[in-house]
Amino acid sequence: MILAIQLFYFGVSDPWLDFVVPSIQFSMELCSEAPHYDNDWPSDITVWVNGLEIGTWTSPGDFGGRRGKLNPAWWPDLSTQFGSLKTWRVDETRSTLDDVEVSTTTLQQLSLLSNSFIGMRIGVKENARFKGGLNLFGKRFGDHEQDMVMRIYYML
Repeated sequence: MILAIQLFYFGVSDPWLDFVVPSIQFSMELCSEAPHYDNDWPSDITVWVNGLEIGTWTSPGDFGGRRGKLNPAWWPDLSTQFGSLKTWRVDETRSTLDDVEVSTTTLQQLSLLSNSFIGMRIGVKENARFKGGLNLFGKRFGDHEQDMVMRIYYML
C-alpha cells in the first residue's frame, strides 16, 4: 500500500514513525541538444543516483519541426521544441526506464537511508557512443506540464 500522508502527529507513546522505502523514481521531459534542432541527433543520456549509474536512454534527436505545446510565444520556432517524458525507477531488485530493466542497480546499493541527502546526476558520459548533449524541460516548455520530479515511495 502506498500512502500519501498529509498530516501525521506523534504522541508521547509513539514518538517516531517507521517506514520502508520500496522504490525511488525520477521523471522528466528531455531530448538531445543540437544546433537549432535536429530530429536525427542521438544522445546517450545517463542518470546516476548517489554516484551509481541507474540507466542510460538513447534520445533519438533534438526535437523540433512543430511548436512544443507549452512553449511561450517568444520561444523561436527554429529552436528545440519538445522532448520525451522518461521515468527512471530503482526498486529492491533492479533499475528500470519506462518499466523496462536497464540495470541491476538496486535500492539497497543506493544507501538512501544512510546518507543525509539524495544525489541525482543527469548527463552524457565522456565515453558515450552518442554524445548529443541534452535538453531538460520544465512545466512551461515542451509537451508535458511537469518539472523534473523525484518520488520516494514509502510504506508504513
